[in-house]
Amino acid sequence: MGAGQSTDYSGASPEELSHLLAERFATKCFTPLELTHLKDNFFSRAAEQGGLRYWNERILSEFLGIPDGISFGTGEASLDAGPVLFRMVSYLAAFPFQNTLAPSVLTFEAMVKVVVLLTERYGKVLRRGRKDRTKLLFGSLADVGRKHVGQPADSTETTKKSTSENVEEELCPAKSHAAGFSIDEPANDEYDEDEDDDLALAALESLDAIEVFKHDHRVDKTVYETGISHDTFRRLLMLLLVIAPLKPLERVDKYMAYSGLDPGRASEIRKEAETLIAAFRPDENGGGISYRAFARTVSTSLPYLFDPLTALFEHMLFSEKLNLSQRRTARGEAESEMSTDEKDDKPLSLSKPILLPGSFESTILTPAVISHLSFFLPSSSQSQNIYRGGVRLHPVFSTSAHGSSLTSFSHNVMTWQSANILLLQGTVKGEEETRETVTIGAYVPQPWKSSSSHGSSTTSGALPCLFQLSPKHQVLPGNPSSSIQKQTNLPIAWFSSHTGLAIGCKIPPASRSQHLPPKPHGAASLIVDTNLESAELFIEPVGHDGVFLPPGNSSMEDNSVKLCLDIYTLEVWGVVPDPELAVSSEPSSSAVENQRSQWEFEAREAERRRNINLKTGAGDSARESARWLLETAGVIGDQGQYSGGSI
Repeated sequence: MGAGQSTDYSGASPEELSHLLAERFATKCFTPLELTHLKDNFFSRAAEQGGLRYWNERILSEFLGIPDGISFGTGEASLDAGPVLFRMVSYLAAFPFQNTLAPSVLTFEAMVKVVVLLTERYGKVLRRGRKDRTKLLFGSLADVGRKHVGQPADSTETTKKSTSENVEEELCPAKSHAAGFSIDEPANDEYDEDEDDDLALAALESLDAIEVFKHDHRVDKTVYETGISHDTFRRLLMLLLVIAPLKPLERVDKYMAYSGLDPGRASEIRKEAETLIAAFRPDENGGGISYRAFARTVSTSLPYLFDPLTALFEHMLFSEKLNLSQRRTARGEAESEMSTDEKDDKPLSLSKPILLPGSFESTILTPAVISHLSFFLPSSSQSQNIYRGGVRLHPVFSTSAHGSSLTSFSHNVMTWQSANILLLQGTVKGEEETRETVTIGAYVPQPWKSSSSHGSSTTSGALPCLFQLSPKHQVLPGNPSSSIQKQTNLPIAWFSSHTGLAIGCKIPPASRSQHLPPKPHGAASLIVDTNLESAELFIEPVGHDGVFLPPGNSSMEDNSVKLCLDIYTLEVWGVVPDPELAVSSEPSSSAVENQRSQWEFEAREAERRRNINLKTGAGDSARESARWLLETAGVIGDQGQYSGGSI
C-alpha cells in the first residue's frame, strides 16, 4: 500500500475507520464458513431501531447462556456476570478507538472485532499478543477512579447503568468508557505510552490510516490509571471458574445449571474467586485493582485466566440453525429437526472429568479447585492449560486412602515415572482460633528422586512450580537456568525415609553416620516430615539461585514467609495425556503401565527376599546383613516389622 492510499483516509472519522477495520478483520481472521455462521447468529437475534441492527445485554447473555443471576438459597445472587460481560464487550467493540467510541453499540461490525479479540485470533492486529490483550481486558473492566480512593465504589449504580435496556441509551452511549476520572498523578509505574500507541497502530497499519490516528486521538491513558472494583472482578472470576472446562461449541447452560443446583458448589466457587482476588492485592480503601497489579499477576501467575472466554465466544462462529450437512429430502429434514428438538431434553452431561478413576477419590480437588489450577498449570505443549491440552490426572497417593507411611508413599510415588502434582491441605500451627485452611502444592515435571537414585532425571521440558491456592493464590515459578537444573544437590522433588519429603531444597551430602535434613534454598522450598503430618513452606521475596523464583507480583518490601502447617490431607496426582488421545511415543502415556510393572517386580522381589533366613539360630552377622537388604528394599521398616511391601 502506498502513500496515495493513505490520503484516501485523511478525512475519515473514527467511526468510518472502525467500520473499515471490522471488514478487514472479518476477511483476514475468519474463514468464509465461520463468517457465515457469525452473520446468521447475529442477524437472526438482533434488535432493530432506525434501521440499525444491534445486540443489547439481554440478547448477548441469552445467546451465551449467561443467566441474569443465580441465587443459591441464601438470598444473594452470587453468579451475576451478565452485566460485567456486556460492559467488557462494549469496550472491546470500540477497538482501537476506545477513547472516542467506547462503550460501543454492538453492531455486527463491532461484534466481529469482539470475537477476534476474545477467540485469540488477534495475531494480525496485536503486535504483542496476550500482553496487548491484557491491556484491553483491563480497560474493559476498569470502573474505579483513583481520585476517589477513599470512597467506596458504587457498584450498584454501575450495574444498573450497564443492565439498562433503554434502546435510546444503548444507541447513544457516553463518549468515554472512563468518563469523569481526572487523575492528578499517574499511579502505574509500568505504563508505557509508546506501547499503547503501538497497540492501536498495529491495527490501523493495514488501512494505511496512521496519520489519521495520530491527529484524531491518542490512547485513553486515564483507563490505565483507574482500577477494577472487587465486586466486578469477583463476578467475572466466578463465571470463569464455572466455565473453565468449557469446550468450543459445548452448551454453557449445563455448567450454569450444575452450579445453580448445588449450594455447596456455589460456596466453593466464591471461595476460590476470593483467593484469586487476593493475588491482585486490591486497594483496601476501595481503589480496586490497579493496572500494574493486574498486568503483573496475569502474566506471571495466571497466564490462562481468560482462556474460558475463548471457548465461550467460539459459540458465535457456529449456528445451530445452519446445518450444512443437512439432507435436502423431506425425510432428512424431519430427522434433523427431531434431533434439534430432543437436544434440550437430554440430561446434563458435562465435559469428560479430568480426574481418572483409581484407588481413591480426592478430598482436595473439587471442580472449583481444578478450575483454579487450570488458570496457571500448563499442559505438555506449554501453550495451553490443562483443560485445553487434554491432560488427565491419575490418582497416585493419598494419606486418606494409603495412610501416613513413607513406605506406602515410596511404593506409590517413587514408582511413578512421569510428571505429577503434590497437593496438601492443613492449618497453620498455633492458630487455634482461626484455623484457616491452607492449600499448597507443587507441579513436578519429572519423577521424584531418592537417596538411592543415581544420575539426573529426564524432564518433559516443562518448568516446575510451587504454588499456594488458599487463602491467597500465589505461584513461585521454576528457575529456567540450566545450571540450576543440573545441580545434583538441588533436585526438584526429593524423598528420604530418614528425613521425609523435600521440594526445592538443598540436599546435604550422604553420610553413613548421620542423616542431615534438607535445607531451604532460593526463593521457595517445601519440607514435609517423615510422618507426613507437618510441613514447612519457605518463601523469600528475592533469590535466583534455587529451583524456584520469587512470585512474579512480589516486591522488595515483602517479608520472608515461613508457614508451619499441620497436614490434614496430602495427595499426589500423576499427569497423563487423555487416554483417548495418547500415542505410544509419549512417555507419560504408559506411566500407569510402567508403575504396575514396577509393582509386580517389587512383589516378586519381596516374596523372594522373605525366604532369607532370619531365624534366631542364624549368626548375628547374617541376620544384620539380611535385615539391611530388607530395609533397603522397603519390605520392613526401621523397627524391623514386616510391611509386606504394603501399598
